[in-house]
This record gives sequence, C-alpha cells and structure tokens, in this order.
Amino acid sequence: MAHRTRRAALLAGCLALAVAGCGGAADVAEPTGTTTTTPATASPSNSPTSPTTSTRSGDVVVPSAAELRAGRSTPVEDPYYPDTSNPELDALHYFLDLGWDGDTLTGSATITFRATTATDAIRLGMSEALTASRVQLDGRQIDYTQADDGIELVTPGLAPGGTHTLTIGYAGTPESTPAPSRRGDQFEGLGWNTDDEGNVYSFQEPFGAFTWYPVNDHPSDEALYDARIRTEGDDVGVFNGEFGGLSEDGAASVTSWHVDEPVASYLTTIAIGPYTQHTGTTESGLEISYWLLPRDEDLLAGLEREGSTAFGWLEEHAGEYPFSTLGVVVVGGSSAMETQTMVTMSRGAVERADAVLLHEFAHQWYGDSVTPIDWRGMWINEGFAMYFQQWYEKDLGRPVYAGGVERWRSYDNESRLLSGPPGDYDPSSFADLNVYLGPAMMLDEIRKQIGDDEFEELVIAWAAEHANANVDRATFTRWVNDKTGQDLTRLIDRWLDSPRTPRPS
Repeated sequence: MAHRTRRAALLAGCLALAVAGCGGAADVAEPTGTTTTTPATASPSNSPTSPTTSTRSGDVVVPSAAELRAGRSTPVEDPYYPDTSNPELDALHYFLDLGWDGDTLTGSATITFRATTATDAIRLGMSEALTASRVQLDGRQIDYTQADDGIELVTPGLAPGGTHTLTIGYAGTPESTPAPSRRGDQFEGLGWNTDDEGNVYSFQEPFGAFTWYPVNDHPSDEALYDARIRTEGDDVGVFNGEFGGLSEDGAASVTSWHVDEPVASYLTTIAIGPYTQHTGTTESGLEISYWLLPRDEDLLAGLEREGSTAFGWLEEHAGEYPFSTLGVVVVGGSSAMETQTMVTMSRGAVERADAVLLHEFAHQWYGDSVTPIDWRGMWINEGFAMYFQQWYEKDLGRPVYAGGVERWRSYDNESRLLSGPPGDYDPSSFADLNVYLGPAMMLDEIRKQIGDDEFEELVIAWAAEHANANVDRATFTRWVNDKTGQDLTRLIDRWLDSPRTPRPS
C-alpha cells in the first residue's frame, strides 16, 4: 500500500572518489531559486526527444541522421586494457530499455553503429552474468556466442561505413567486475553494485558498463544515449542527461532519459532506489538536480550551497558549461565519479572536507567533454580536475589544503615509485595518486612559465577548442606549444615520464 501511495504522490507532483587536493577569497554563494520536487512527467520543454530530431519506432528511440553524425568516433585499441575495446565498431547511439525487479535485470539494447573496417564478426563487452536471448542485426536474427565477458556477433560481409542497427535482448543478475586498482574505494568492484538496502549504483572507470548492458566499453567510442528504466515499488531509475519524466505502467514506474551530447561508456551511470528529485537554479540559470534517497535528505542544503558556488566558480575559470543539463545522484559505495551530466557520489564523498563536488564538476569540462582517447591519457582527466580543485580551495580561503601544490610532492614521488610515472603508469594501479598530483603540478609549472593571465586563457581555450573530442599527449603538447608560442615539450615530458617527481622551476 505504501508504494502505491508514494507513486501517486510522484505522479501528482509532476514528477572515483576524487583524490584530496590542496586548498584564497570569495564568500560561499547561496543557491538561487531552489525548489524541491519528486520525479514526475516532464514539461514539453524538458521532453527527452524532439520531433525535429529523434523519433520513435514503436517503443524504440530512433536517432536522426544529424544526431548520428554527432555520435561518430574513431575507436582505438587500448594499450592498457585491450580486451575492453573493439576498434572495428563505432557505436553511434544506444537505446537502453531496462527493467529491474530487485533481483533480475531484464534489458534490451538497441545499438546504432557503423563498421570501421570490413569484418565478419564484431565483439561487444557483455558480462557473463547476463544471458542474451535475442540478437538481431538490421531486423534479422544472427548467430552469436558469449564468453569471457563478451558477446561475439556473426556479421558476414559487414562493409565499412554503413550504418546498422543491432538489437540485443538479455537478462540476468548483474555482478560487478574486479578493478585494476589498489585504491580502497575500488574493492567493491566496478560496474553494477547494490548496497545493503538493495539500491543500485555504478562506478565504472576504466570499465564496467558491460556489467549491465552490451557496449564497446572504451573512451574512444563515445555515443549518444536514450534510456528507459522500469522499476517496482517505491524505486525510481536515474540515468545521465535530461530527465524525460516518470510514468506508471501497471505496477511499475518508468523513467526516461536523453543524452544529447556524445558520452563515453565509463561516464554513464545508473542508480535505482526510492529517490526524490530536488532542483536548484544557478545564477546563470542552469538547473542542477539532486537525486537523494530518504536516508540522505540531510545532505541537500550543503549540496545546494556547494553546487551553486562550485558551478559559478567554474563558469568563470573554465568557461561556458559544455552540456545542457547537470545533476548529482547520491548512492551507496565509497567513491565519487564524474559521470557525464549526472555526477555520482557516495555519502562519504559528499561529507568530505575537501572540494570533491568541485572536482567532479570540473571533470565535465576536463574529462567528459574533452576525453582521453585511451587509458594511457588518464592524466589528462585528473591533472586538470586536481589543479582546479586546489585552485578553488585556495581561492575560497579554505584551510583544508592551505599548503597548495607544494604539499603534493612527497605524495606524488611515493606514488611514482609504487605505480610508475603518470604518463606510463602500471596498469594494475589504475587511478593512483601519480595521475592526479604530478599532472596538476605540471600544469602549475606551465602557469609559472607563461604567467597567470595567459594560463587562465589557456585552460579555458583547451576545453572550448576540444569540446566533444578525444585527445592524447601529442594533441595536448602540440596545442600548448602552438597556443603559447613556446616549446614546452621537455617540460611536459619530464613531468609525465620521470620515475621521480621533478624539481619545480
């Protein structure tokens, strides 16, 4: 009876733990225009699809040709985790139709893709805990095999360049996959997880999306997404992008979501539980939605204050926000992750004294919009986010890391000795301190070399000129040298390749 009452209220209401940085002076801004709502049917302006772009064929979202062009990538094989990548396939759009009853995930993934080369078979990541039951290519049944957390599809005579539609029906009880990391917040595994209350959440860097849907699970293959999540009881499904509303289908609740910019699979998220949506508006007019479980409602005021302050500061120092929506979902686990347009944070991460939310917001520019082409470029993500975190804390005069970047040297040196230099780290030590601190100190050395004003212009231009692009060290070095008129190659290489922390200038 309780779940029926709650659903009626919902419908009637219309609805990577960041590593610690260092922390001079602005007051904390209050959020403006804050309202609190519960998940509901969206207004027409918030509809997840538009008749002028995507259309629906039956119950499947069909992207327009223009949208599919936005999803084009140049996939590569990963030098660190090659089994997670398939460069023969460029996924353009995923439509995920998911149902969760608390035990079994029932899904249908409709994947629009192009072959990048002539091939008789393609492979996607797909957990062995999920069993495919129906596989069609362009409406016709095809043969397939499942093994080693993958599904291999027989596609005789598949020519490069053409656009195809692949539909995979599947079901199972998802299981997380081990993380290639020594970090304490990764011991629970990557991908689909449930907390002690049965609520679903996912952290999946550098991989793990394959634990709950078939996917080319690699950052070089970004795609557009639509999702529909069917849940039971009080539960509500949360995903990336624009919330398209909640509807009732018999005893089930269904939420719909639309992502209108390309996103890498490791930056997708899912959360399922008795969530309530709270919406605040920043000074620039962007709505930030906060999705909270009943146990986490006490976090709302602090999240709204910090979210408004951090976002406003980033608009000034990182430039125009690269996406159309932004949200935060608080989940179980012990980490935080920059999942694109819907940041995923554990309660512990929210309660930390350092600016974890700022760190994850910064990633929307640096890591999500500008994304490394492979996992050798992890430093491209974390160096910028770490630098912005300490800059923000210092700018606001917060005492947590008042020592600034100089306090990082001993930590970075120890991490290099244990896990290798940030530009060539040990693949079994993913996301250690070396890829955070060393690259952030490298950026500080570039700032010293070119001056504060030019540096601020440089970091804004980097994000703006590489929006929705995959980049690597060569791209970064060439661009920095061209932009500054100086040859900073040796500086960059020294900080990324040295087995010990270089001496500062």
